[in-house]
Amino acid sequence: MPGVDDFATRRGRHYGTVLFDCVTGQPLDLLPGRDASTRASWLREHPGAEIICRDRAGSYTDGARTGAPNAIQVADRFHLWQNLGTAVEATVRLHSTCLKTAFTSSDGPTSDGGSADATKTMSPIEARIRERHGTIHALLAQGHGIREIVREVHMGGNAVRRTARAAVPAQLLTGRRQPRASLLGRFLRITSLTR
Repeated sequence: MPGVDDFATRRGRHYGTVLFDCVTGQPLDLLPGRDASTRASWLREHPGAEIICRDRAGSYTDGARTGAPNAIQVADRFHLWQNLGTAVEATVRLHSTCLKTAFTSSDGPTSDGGSADATKTMSPIEARIRERHGTIHALLAQGHGIREIVREVHMGGNAVRRTARAAVPAQLLTGRRQPRASLLGRFLRITSLTR
């Protein structure tokens, strides 16, 4: 079972590919560059790979598909954990207000500052995003169109549209675009309402 990963001989300029045996951890070969054709030709010269362990890079996918079309491609452990961590972080950021209200107790001590305390712990970027979100949604509520808002707030049209689509500022803080509504969305909302 060969594993595939890249390495840098000079970061940002020169890269290579290392092929290793996933069972023993021993390196099998070093290939120049990171292109799919080099990996595909190596796999053709060394037939018999049934499982190829790789990350999500498109050239790794193409090289494995071309060089060993019958092999099963799997993600390596590091990238599975990395993807899980990214997904958890995005979910926590998106639902941070829900988590804060869930952990505040009605009989526990509450701060007198309220939103002032939240603003102090907020980064300048987060504060600016929250302020722009409030401004854009206030202008939308007053009946202004996207083009008018673009001129008013001196932002690009795509940024204004993205902010207008976000129901809450936390959706803009995830670092990723929000996924489109899925077919299961309405059923998930129904089950959350029945609980």
